[in-house]
Amino acid sequence: MEISMASGRRLVCCLALFIFTVSLPACGGPPSMPPPTDSEQSEVAQKSIDDFIAAARKEPKQAAQKLSILMESLEAYASEFQGPYVELRDEAKKLLDMYQNSAAKEKIDAQLDVFKQKSDALSGGASAE
Repeated sequence: MEISMASGRRLVCCLALFIFTVSLPACGGPPSMPPPTDSEQSEVAQKSIDDFIAAARKEPKQAAQKLSILMESLEAYASEFQGPYVELRDEAKKLLDMYQNSAAKEKIDAQLDVFKQKSDALSGGASAE
């Protein structure tokens, strides 16, 4: 009888420890982060675009590849937030087409300027809302 009582106590202790371990993570984890504000979204987008434009002017041969990566973010912004992000995405698509079709440097530089202007307009649009 002594052996079964000891086994029973061990089983109860193991079961209690298991329940405690399983329920502990549900008891008070860190609060979730609030969604980013409009100004935070526009700052992130502007920084990404500014970084891309600087890199594109410095290393034009790598620009198409870097723009393809940036396009993924711009597509996500355009589908989620609409508005000026759709215009940004559209300007980026034009720029990507120019890179893929080996457009003249002057045309690409002009489109980079348009892309930069659309990016700069984000801060004005975000603060107006």
